[in-house]
Amino acid sequence: MEDMARLALVEQNVQDAETFSKILYELLTHITHILDNPHDYELRIIRSEVLKTVLKYEAFVDYLKSIGFQPIGDNYTYPKEQTLSKLRMAQAAIERKIYFCCGSLNHCEGRVKSGVTIPLARKQKLMPVKVLTTTNPFLLKLQTLFNGVLDYENDELQALARDQIPIMTLQLMALDSCREHQRKLKAGEMDGQDLPFDKALLLELLGWFKYKFFSWVDQPPCETCGGPTKHYRNSNIVTDSEICRVEHYKCTRCADGAAEFPRYNDVRTLLRTRRGRCGEWANCFTLLCRALGYDTRYVYDTTDHVWCEVYDYDSNAWLHVDPCEGKLDAPLLYSHGWGKKLAYVIAFSRDDLQDVTWRYTTQHTEVLKRRTLCTEQELTSTILLLREARQRQISEPRRRCLAKRCLEELVQLMVEKKPEDGETQGRISGSTAWRRERGEIGTQGHVFRFVCPGPCSVQYCTASDKYTVTGGAESELSGWASGVYSAKSVFRKVEHDWRMVYLAREEGSGEGSVSWRVEACPGGVLHGVRARLHATLYEDATVACTVSVDDAPHKPCQFSDAWMQVAAQCRSATLTASLRGGRGELAWQHAQLLRQPLDDARSMFDIAATLELL
Repeated sequence: MEDMARLALVEQNVQDAETFSKILYELLTHITHILDNPHDYELRIIRSEVLKTVLKYEAFVDYLKSIGFQPIGDNYTYPKEQTLSKLRMAQAAIERKIYFCCGSLNHCEGRVKSGVTIPLARKQKLMPVKVLTTTNPFLLKLQTLFNGVLDYENDELQALARDQIPIMTLQLMALDSCREHQRKLKAGEMDGQDLPFDKALLLELLGWFKYKFFSWVDQPPCETCGGPTKHYRNSNIVTDSEICRVEHYKCTRCADGAAEFPRYNDVRTLLRTRRGRCGEWANCFTLLCRALGYDTRYVYDTTDHVWCEVYDYDSNAWLHVDPCEGKLDAPLLYSHGWGKKLAYVIAFSRDDLQDVTWRYTTQHTEVLKRRTLCTEQELTSTILLLREARQRQISEPRRRCLAKRCLEELVQLMVEKKPEDGETQGRISGSTAWRRERGEIGTQGHVFRFVCPGPCSVQYCTASDKYTVTGGAESELSGWASGVYSAKSVFRKVEHDWRMVYLAREEGSGEGSVSWRVEACPGGVLHGVRARLHATLYEDATVACTVSVDDAPHKPCQFSDAWMQVAAQCRSATLTASLRGGRGELAWQHAQLLRQPLDDARSMFDIAATLELL
């Protein structure tokens, strides 16, 4: 809370509530202008007379320096080499201070504006472009999508989106994540760099959106009895804002039962309905990212999936973000995890578009053979034509910024990457049958394969979210999902207030399940396979466990904190835990798997065996 403490010192120096409120709002406005226009360095210089007046206070000057401002003559500016993440953290702190002082951001804004004229940064209004003369449906669709992302730039719509987001809560959780990450770095518990606040906030937004705000629809329940339904036809309806397709379902339980699922495209409607499949998820999440000031892309994949990308100013790179899967920066997920045969992946932002296919695959030769909707020259010419038409509407500094960014990205796209731990998993959103029908379930989940003779083991610590492997093909895996054989409606829940963490089923789901699998390498056999698994139950919740040895039918078993024998001898074993029950709105939270304190280093799930090579 260093920022808040420094702001408190400024407040003590000023000694006038109304003046301090004006200072806060002026500084917030200035910082917001910089974040909205990072390419315009002239906007970074403090020109507000209100802020210039309080430069006489040493506490205010110290605060400016602490958040990255530097003196130029008798004024201050935010230097271009300074990370914007520090400024985003300052923005969050000032917003919280305004909230504490005034009760709400909007209330304070009204008070301040009544007493001072605030020069607003000029926001460029972008217009749709229609410059293509081709009849190629694919290329025309790119023009339609490029124009469609302008909907996210509507100020009123962004304000409506911000009203839905618990911004203060997410900011505090992001700050906690940054501090915890920094603590682990200093303690030598992990390698790497500091977690930027922008990225931490994006992760919190992603988790809140997936587990709290939006819900997935496979087949909607019967509107009469609540039973399962089956799709039988589609139709179209006309609303005030669009013509949209409606899926019609018949109940499989009662004679006259039915359900409808309108596939809305209007993002204002989606803020109200809060449900859908990947199209609705990506559409709504893109708006929320733009509402929080992130440079955001809507990403279209011709093999029937959509997601987002967010620009990271700390790494100068676009980050892959899939709200359906709750994944950040795992671009090879689709080709290596889901098994998708990608062809074209095109990303659209308000003032640029790019062919980003090569970020999402390592099989460039095979992908080129599948790109048959147009020639490569036609695609390149279309992108350049649309880009030039849109960028004629923006400022020269912004054009220079985008040109530099584009060049850097093209260099990044030329580098082939290897899939990491979190990119080898099949799709988790949607029912198993739906995912299998789309061919996105993956070849299989992760298998811990023991290859070194002698004692072997797998240990998972929920607090560190890491697997430690002895005698296996790998020694460590990061992320609970990277080590599971299969998972449905389960996520890792972090309770920042109670400082606890555990696996739970997704909110609104009646059942969740997770399984792990171990195998002996070819020519090997496992002896004395045993396991232990910690579960915490509340109300009438249950965790039912089963085990399958050498792919035989699953049999019930009782796992606990104590070791349990799984098999005397086998080549493979699959352990599954199913989470059910609970009461009330928090029923999903009443069956907890592998619960432990955030500062605990013990393993909460273990599998051990001895490998013998025959």
